[in-house]
Amino acid sequence: MYVIVAGCGRVGSRLAEFLSFERHDVVVIDKDASSFHRLGGTFNGIALEGVAFDEQLLLEAGIGEADAFAAVTDEDNTNLMAAEIAKGVFSVPTVISRLYNPEKELTFFKMDMDYVCSTTLVTNSIRERLFQSDDTIIQQDRLDVGMQVVEFSIGEEAAGKPVGGLNYGISSKVLLLVRDNRKVDFNDDTELMAGDRLVMVLRKEGWKTVRECLGSAADPSTCPGTMMPVNGAAPAADAEDFIKARVIVGGCSQVGSHLGYELSMLGHNVTVIDEDPSLFGRLPSTYTGSFLKGVVYDEETLLEAGVEQADAFVSVTKKDNKNLMAAEVARHVFKVPHVMARLFNPDKESTYQALGMPYVCGTTLVSNALIQRILRPMVRFRSACLFNKYNLAEFECPAAWDGKPVRSAVESVGVTFAYIVRRSTGLMPENNLRLKKGDTINALVTTKRFGRLESKLSKIAKG
Repeated sequence: MYVIVAGCGRVGSRLAEFLSFERHDVVVIDKDASSFHRLGGTFNGIALEGVAFDEQLLLEAGIGEADAFAAVTDEDNTNLMAAEIAKGVFSVPTVISRLYNPEKELTFFKMDMDYVCSTTLVTNSIRERLFQSDDTIIQQDRLDVGMQVVEFSIGEEAAGKPVGGLNYGISSKVLLLVRDNRKVDFNDDTELMAGDRLVMVLRKEGWKTVRECLGSAADPSTCPGTMMPVNGAAPAADAEDFIKARVIVGGCSQVGSHLGYELSMLGHNVTVIDEDPSLFGRLPSTYTGSFLKGVVYDEETLLEAGVEQADAFVSVTKKDNKNLMAAEVARHVFKVPHVMARLFNPDKESTYQALGMPYVCGTTLVSNALIQRILRPMVRFRSACLFNKYNLAEFECPAAWDGKPVRSAVESVGVTFAYIVRRSTGLMPENNLRLKKGDTINALVTTKRFGRLESKLSKIAKG
């Protein structure tokens, strides 16, 4: 494909690098030439300095031959104007824009503009995970087919028990075992160790088996906010068992204000902290929580915000180091049960992972969403597991696999199948289960193998 990327910020550079690495023809435009330093050594496209909606510059970029145009600058109005020109003037087949301010979604919608709202995407991701325990994380909840993908941490109570104790017929199956940050080959006799993390696929009835093996830690129902479904919908008005939480949001960024507002509307007791009080104007008039001027990692500020009684703390400023420091203080100094941090720079993921800090990387989320919309690949990203080291992906069963057993398909692509959807039924990935054309396969794929899986499936499809 021939793709023009307008904007070379973190998202734009990551998008351009990926497309270039996948051997697409890429042109990057940015009004600040110094931003091109973000493009890594593997980028072999073209970089042009200028304004994203300058028609003469777009012609120089080859927009007449472009298959796709992505407007991902840091200004919503610029993105909208550039995307509108690409779509309306030059008739580029695929045009997509990045949107920061959710309040402008209606404008983008009315103009029939395809867009990814980074604020909504990051907010939803945080909200879905914030109240989940570190010991039990529901990574995917498919109510339509009765399947869940769940990540567990092994404590002392389950140490020494065999992996096989977690496998129960068609109700529960261990997919992946990680020990000391390394994948472990296992069988039913492999003994679990404290500190292990594993990923399982479960049906509703499989939770009984899991609790019998792992103990009380494997029970997300005792967490604040657990009546809130994984998809983020509000709990029913008569849900008396809904546990309201006290939440502190560090940073009144676009994400912080949006997150604080949504949590307050769900009935939680929310306090938003920021050292710049003018940013509190971003909070809607219907916001029912409180706000406090101060530094998000300052202990006196946190005490004034009620951190000692807090159920959850999330730091979403625009500085990675500040977010990590604030989250570490909340977790280790004040022992807040549920802590998360926002991450901008993917290069710092290893630090967050080494510290075991739950986080959401907006750059990765948004760039993945844009890639999916531009390339419409065979392999679709669904969620991230094990501190973003593995992706839960989805793809259609190739015609060449029709009638083949799962074992054979797994060996040909080298990934772990999580479950298979056939019509409206979820099926466990038993080795001898024969695949059928029309099946949708969900699999666990390392971030490094994600692109390779796409290539392998493409070759299989071509025969």
